[in-house]
Amino acid sequence: MRGRQRYARTVRRAVATVPHYRERHAATGALPPLTRDEAELRRHLLMPLGSALPARRDPGRPAAEHIAELHEALRLAGHRPAGRKVYEISPSLRDPVRAYGADWRVLLTSTADAGRYAAERSGTGHPEPDGDALVVGEAAQLTGMAAGPVTVERVTLAEAARTRPASGSVWYEPWLGHLGGVPGGCGELHLNPSRVHARLLDGATVLTLLRRRRPTFVHVRPEGAESFAPGRCSVHGAPVLGRTA
Repeated sequence: MRGRQRYARTVRRAVATVPHYRERHAATGALPPLTRDEAELRRHLLMPLGSALPARRDPGRPAAEHIAELHEALRLAGHRPAGRKVYEISPSLRDPVRAYGADWRVLLTSTADAGRYAAERSGTGHPEPDGDALVVGEAAQLTGMAAGPVTVERVTLAEAARTRPASGSVWYEPWLGHLGGVPGGCGELHLNPSRVHARLLDGATVLTLLRRRRPTFVHVRPEGAESFAPGRCSVHGAPVLGRTA
């Protein structure tokens, strides 16, 4: 019930304050699915009125919000970050952050020397993950990772539609962020219900991000959504996207 109420508030706020949704609702009386291509073309119209910044001044997503999303996705997938170092393989630098009892760091993707460069920039010393660390990245990025740290694969919905993701994976869409995880014991793709609402719209699964404002995402349809439908995990009783194809 609480999730549906948050979803309804998010939709009302989007129609009232976000140009893209005001246009769509005025034209059709509804909010049709939003694809990635359309979102990229109309990104400036997905910002609430008065909240858009010129590109040169836009700082991007705050690190605290990104880390909160990742922390919740890791917990959904069955990992316990507290007391550990968590490394996210990323193309961009970010200073180390201490939050939720864990140290959140970045491993750069570009070259083997990039990790040392990042450590010099942030003053943390050598960033090599130890045996108790978690390393989060795409499957190709984790290949060849030295034995010791626990590797956590990021999977998109399109990848999950082709191959069932492994237990312990986290669900990540590059344009939407970390949305959930795959815990052990069921192998189902669990949503983060505090951040994501899923529903069927015109026979297709769409997602609404309940806490995202800049940009605002309502009824987005990620690639691979046609292979899944909202449901409940038979083991955990939690919201999932169940495979339909």
